[in-house]
Amino acid sequence: MAKIFVSFLGTGVQHKDPGYDRASYNWPGKSVTTVTACFAQTAILKLLEEKAADEGPVDKVVFLCTEESKEKHLDLLREELREHLAQPPEPVVPEPLVPTDMSAANQWGWFEQLLNIVNDNDTLILDFTHGMRAVPIVFSSAIGFLQRAKGVAVVHALYAWYDVANRDKVHPIVDMRDFYVINDWAEAVSRLADDANARKIGELARTTRIEALQPLADEALIEAFEEMTDCIRNVDVNNIGKKVGLALDRVEQARNRVSGSARVMLDLVWNKFRTLATDYPPSGRYDRAYFDSQLVIIRVLLEHRLFMQAFTAMREVVGSIGMAGLSGKYSKQMKCGDGRKYRGRFAEVFVNMMQYTPEDWRFNGQAAIDKLTLTPWFETLQHAEVEPKLRQIVKPLVDTRNGFDHAWTAKAEAQKDVAEKGNVYFATLETIITQLAERRLIS
Repeated sequence: MAKIFVSFLGTGVQHKDPGYDRASYNWPGKSVTTVTACFAQTAILKLLEEKAADEGPVDKVVFLCTEESKEKHLDLLREELREHLAQPPEPVVPEPLVPTDMSAANQWGWFEQLLNIVNDNDTLILDFTHGMRAVPIVFSSAIGFLQRAKGVAVVHALYAWYDVANRDKVHPIVDMRDFYVINDWAEAVSRLADDANARKIGELARTTRIEALQPLADEALIEAFEEMTDCIRNVDVNNIGKKVGLALDRVEQARNRVSGSARVMLDLVWNKFRTLATDYPPSGRYDRAYFDSQLVIIRVLLEHRLFMQAFTAMREVVGSIGMAGLSGKYSKQMKCGDGRKYRGRFAEVFVNMMQYTPEDWRFNGQAAIDKLTLTPWFETLQHAEVEPKLRQIVKPLVDTRNGFDHAWTAKAEAQKDVAEKGNVYFATLETIITQLAERRLIS
């Protein structure tokens, strides 16, 4: 794991040799030393050497050069480094040299060259001061990629701010590293919105030093995110609405006191999850509102590609359709003890009834008795033309869910069309719920 300094050696003013004026630089907040040099890189490396006892030495110095900048400035830069540094580095100049034709292919080639300089878990110092206007674009893209693909830590992203209108003043070296945490925050919010994963945003929130993002570091907000996403990923369907509602209450409070990037990220979370928040008190019964809430949950699970959870929830919706037809003593609120007990019996039997044709039913003991209780509802669904639609999807749906449950060990490989089939089964369930409501079979 090396500490690598990467800079671009430019040509400066075309008609001047060297192409840069001598100037004085300092690093406010980092050092009281002022370095006067022709090349800003000399000042930066001198100040990094001064801080080596605290931060560790730079192991490798890399200069990206064009043919012209190498010929014009590399020897002068070497000489200046020897003049100012106690232990001047020998610059590494990667080949091939950077082309001046910034075609798409050359941009990618430059980017790939930069990636090849850095190894896994290296520490990186980038200097943006000189070079073509594409330098910040390529370096910025490289930062985001290297952090994620190679575990690289960016400790400094430096720019020597030369004020041409005030040549004789001391020019500051600015460290923009903290700004690049926006890449991490963007990834964290994306994980939360796209994958229902709050871990990354929790990690960042608890360590952020960025004032603009401090509102996201609210411990209660992060805890609410974690409870919400755990509820979604664990398919805790009876509590998702409540947990999401509590989390979005926290989001709304935060949105009202922030702007800028923090507001944009909170808006993304709000827009992604608001459909899951329950806007009405649950009745505790298998009614239209209940089924609509389950469909919203399934849609979010499919969007997040949480397929095992989505297929589990769809299987449970099928069981709930069976429960909706029970009456008398078996028609209990789903959250009471008897309601949960009866669901364990009747929902499972109903799913089995939908998996096979009546000629292939094989029920014994209590299951056979429960099948008789469910038969009038089954016949009602047949007359309503709901049963054929259910039968078309239930067996393959359950087979896929069982494949997940047993890690596909009974198959040569995992099912490849899970996403496509999941969307088909979901659309069929949406149609069935609408049909049940239109025929007043659910209220």
